[in-house]
Amino acid sequence: MSKGWRKLLIWLSISIIFAVLTDWGTFTYEADGTISGNGNPGIIMLAAGWLFGIILLGSAGAVFYRLFRMKSVFSVQSLVIAVSALIVLPLSVWLEIRYVDALRVHLRGFTRDEGSVVFRFGWINQYTNNLFYNAYILAGGIALVILVAWIAALLRRKAHIQSRINSG
Repeated sequence: MSKGWRKLLIWLSISIIFAVLTDWGTFTYEADGTISGNGNPGIIMLAAGWLFGIILLGSAGAVFYRLFRMKSVFSVQSLVIAVSALIVLPLSVWLEIRYVDALRVHLRGFTRDEGSVVFRFGWINQYTNNLFYNAYILAGGIALVILVAWIAALLRRKAHIQSRINSG
């Protein structure tokens, strides 16, 4: 396993850990309970998660672009990865939308709805941290980066072929 893949797995592991920690740091509203006023401890995990998530996506872009350039964008391995990403991206978007909607129903609305548990809170609060960083967002981000890397490698290949035709 090359150094790039090893680093990618490390960043992925750290990002997953912070997604779990963000979820743990997000309060769950109980219908018969009171609203917590204890601040937002999950915001620390959310910020760290986004930081490591961005590092993960940059690393994934570099590793997959290199893979697609070495193997050819039309190799079986490259096509399986790209098609898988093409399936995962809309699926993760759909699942995130369902997740947001389920929380909206549970909280009886969001920050602008007067009957909501989080009325007058900011968008990022102790009940909504996990909307902004979770497994669906990680999967969708990685899938998007893979597709962009595949398209970039494809465009690079086309430009290389075109330059060979023009020079020869």
